[in-house]
Amino acid sequence: MRNLPPKAIIGMIHTLALPGSPYYGGNINSVIDRAVEELKIYEESGIGAVMLENMYDLPYVKPPLSRSTVGGMLRVAQELRSRTELPIGIQMLEVANLEAMEIAARADLDFIRVENFVFAHTGPAGLVEGSAGALFRLRKELKAEHIKIFADVRKKQRGHILTSDLTFKDMVKQTEFFRADGLVITAGLTGESAKPADLLEIKTFTKLPVLVGSGITPESINEYLPTADGFIVGSYFKTDNNWQSPVDALRVKKFMGSIIR
Repeated sequence: MRNLPPKAIIGMIHTLALPGSPYYGGNINSVIDRAVEELKIYEESGIGAVMLENMYDLPYVKPPLSRSTVGGMLRVAQELRSRTELPIGIQMLEVANLEAMEIAARADLDFIRVENFVFAHTGPAGLVEGSAGALFRLRKELKAEHIKIFADVRKKQRGHILTSDLTFKDMVKQTEFFRADGLVITAGLTGESAKPADLLEIKTFTKLPVLVGSGITPESINEYLPTADGFIVGSYFKTDNNWQSPVDALRVKKFMGSIIR
């Protein structure tokens, strides 16, 4: 089992569009090659872990995802697993948490990031419900209890009117009660910075690890470093700070060099 190192920097690998999605290019080997190239950049930087996400599969649909999409991501995940001993995680959009667990178990990955772990939200693909119960039952069925589940609290790009009567503490405590292995906090949109005050607040009423899941830069990392347990970095590592661009080795190097240990 590969655990995340303390204060882990987790680099995002946004796979090119997968089979079954509208913009799939027709060649899964091209998708795999791009992912492998980005893995190499991250490994050479000394990063702590990587995480796969099917972010190019726009526009997203609610699960169940097509089996061709699941099969395509499985091939990518298996290839990366064969090439590195870094911890590897996965998130499958939109809210395809069971598919993420299936892929993680079959490819020997180490953790998944979960939207809608508890409570219902509205999102770009419509109303989505909490998945903790089904997810833990699947993890048990797959004999994959070693795979960690990191759950978003008040996930970005979601409407939260259904839970507007709940405090941040209520959400965190319910997520903890449903046995998440860790928490993820974000801002409202991709690339925006999570609020340091939210991180400090969460840490006062949970002992679970808390990852910062959006908006981390070389200029902000050290503000969060004393409190956060890890960081998921996507947009900053990409050319021109654009998640749709390839990972830029110089930007990764700059980021890693900015961290005060």
